Formats: sequence, C-alpha cells, structure tokens
Amino acid sequence: MQRELFFQWMRWLWGSVRFRVEGSPERFFNQCARSAVALWGMESGETPGAWVRAGQYRSLLPCARRAHCRLRVVEKRGLPFQTYWLRRRKGLVAGAVLAAAILGVLSQQVWCIQAEGLETITPAQFQEACEELGLVPGAWKKDLDPHQLQQQLMLKFPHVSWLTVNTPGSVVRVSLAEGVEKPDVALWKQPGNVKAAFSGQILRLEVYAGTAQVNDGDAVTQGQLLISGVVEDSYGGVTLKHAAGRAIASTQRQFSAAVPMAKTVPVPTGRTLTRRSLQFFGLRIPLTLTGAPGSGWEKTAVNTRLRVNGTVLPISLLEEQYGEISQQEEILTPEEALAKARELVEEQKKQCKGLKVLEQEELFEESGGVLYYTVNAKCEEDIALETEILVN
Repeated sequence: MQRELFFQWMRWLWGSVRFRVEGSPERFFNQCARSAVALWGMESGETPGAWVRAGQYRSLLPCARRAHCRLRVVEKRGLPFQTYWLRRRKGLVAGAVLAAAILGVLSQQVWCIQAEGLETITPAQFQEACEELGLVPGAWKKDLDPHQLQQQLMLKFPHVSWLTVNTPGSVVRVSLAEGVEKPDVALWKQPGNVKAAFSGQILRLEVYAGTAQVNDGDAVTQGQLLISGVVEDSYGGVTLKHAAGRAIASTQRQFSAAVPMAKTVPVPTGRTLTRRSLQFFGLRIPLTLTGAPGSGWEKTAVNTRLRVNGTVLPISLLEEQYGEISQQEEILTPEEALAKARELVEEQKKQCKGLKVLEQEELFEESGGVLYYTVNAKCEEDIALETEILVN
C-alpha cells in the first residue's frame, strides 16, 4: 500500500500523460517493451491506451512509427501541468524563490528576546545587558552560546538565583528568578568601631556587639568613639570584633536652601512635528522625509512592536512627536518661593537616618532676587556610624 502511494506521488510530481493508440496496440506495446519504456494503466478494446511519464512521451513516437500507429493525448495530470501557467510569469516565480531564500536566511537569526521573571530588574536594564553581550535582534543564532550567555547574564545581575537561556526557533527566551540580595558578610568579619556621626547628647545607647565607651546622658562630639570593637574577656584577653549598635541622641541641626525668585520655565508654542520610521532587525528605515528639529523642541516617542500569536517580531513602527518649547521667565511670589524652600529642606531631612524633629525655628530673607531659608532644629536621631579598624 505504501509503495503504491509512493509511486502515485512520484507520478504526480513528474507529471503523467494518458494517450490513445490508433492502429495496432499490440505491436505498439511490444515496441515499447523492447525500448524499455515504462507504461501503466494499459487498456485494450475500442479505446486502447496507457499512461506514461510526461518526460518519456516523446520517446513513444519512434515506437509508434515502427508499429505504424498514431498517438493521441487524452489527459494530462501532475505538478508540471498545474504550474505551466507560471512560465509566463517569471517575475512571480523569481519573487517566490527570493522570498523562500530570505525566509531561510532570517530563520537563522534572532528575531526577538523575551524575558520572564523580571521584578526589580527593569526591561531597560535587561535590554542594555543583552546588547552589551551581543544578544540583539538580527544576531546569528550560530554565534550564540546559550550556556555562556547564561553565565554572563548571571554576572551582570548577581542577585539572580537562577537563569536559563533557551533558543527555540528564532526567539530567545530568558527565564530567571530574582533572589534576596545577600548581606555583606565580609563586612561583619572585619573589626570595627562605632563613632558619632554628629555632636549631641546621648539619650539611649544600644550595644549589639563591642564595648560601650559612653553612657546615657553623656555629651559627645562628632567622630568620638561610642562603641569599641576591642573586647576584653574575664581573663584579660583582648579580641577584635565588629562593633554594632544604635546611639539615639539629642542633636542640633541646621538645614538651609536658596530659591531664586525668578526662574525660566518651558512653555509649549503649539507647533508640532511628527516623524515615523520602520525598524527591521535593528535597521531604521525612515518613512518621513522631514529631519529632526534642532534645540528648543521636546520629543516623545512611541515604539509599537509587531506581534503574531503573542510572539514579538523584529519589526516595529517608531513614531516621534516633537513639540516646540519657548523659554519664559516666571516670577515667584514670596509665598511660592518659601513653599519651594520648605520642600527642599524636607528632602534634606529625609536623607538623615532616623531623624525626628522635636523643635525647629525658621529664618528667611530675600537678597539679590534669592530667598535664603534656614531651619535650626532640635532633633532626636541615631548618630551611630560604623567604621573599620585598620590592623597592620
């Protein structure tokens, strides 16, 4: 059965011709047998004939002359006859061949990179790391080593617990799991002291490791030793440890900010410009002949990627919107300038570790078109600062 199907498929591929014999079919078939011409589906009677491969039909004509017969084509079947009309459209055939060649070449390249498991890592950071390693759309798959890429990406993102790189088809899929960043254990193994980051009065000293050098209620200056990493045991032995603790102290802090009363702000003029381009395997093809404007324009861009069945293709449409901006001077009122200065000082307070403002005094003055704002504050904060003990 399979052999018969194979022969039928081959006959369709090479083409078959059904012909009728006019004359003596017995003498004609004998001549064909002597000439080793393969026939099938032979029939006798009123309409004798047979089937022959299309390419061998011309070899039947000498057999017909020797048998004093004439041949008439009755039917044609197979691929050569179904595609005969393409011979008049050579451009279509050439286009199909070229398309197949292009598809064959593109199938050997990376079309897109898909990442799964990104949490703290942003897509922009991941894309930048891939570009540094040469993993970009258009890269040749034969030049990519998934195992090496896996190791290099792990080095780029040390907090990733595991990562795999798979290259099925033309899509590179990177799956990863982010872990908790490990503490710096080496730092805790180094001997160190705890000193005062600012001057103040100790309200509460909490010692986690080391030997306390001050007591609650003591006044300390900036840089003074609070907790020593030198620990003496009951036998008089001395060991060096990494001192740790908290020193809650009452401090006097000063915060200041300077805000110009006049500032330059960008104002849109209403003029806009749109530029479009097609990106194909990293190659940018402009669709708009207008060039990019110079300075004084604000740009926003939208890159739309083409997707097929959820797969991102290396084809995207980039649309850039430009809006003209003019610079205008804006005069702040004293109230607006003071509100801005207070915002800046609040940002400074947030940078301080465990800062709690108990009392504060505000001072401000305007001089030379600038508002100078100062805050004298009585605070409660943790002034403990861990420092390393240098051992020779």
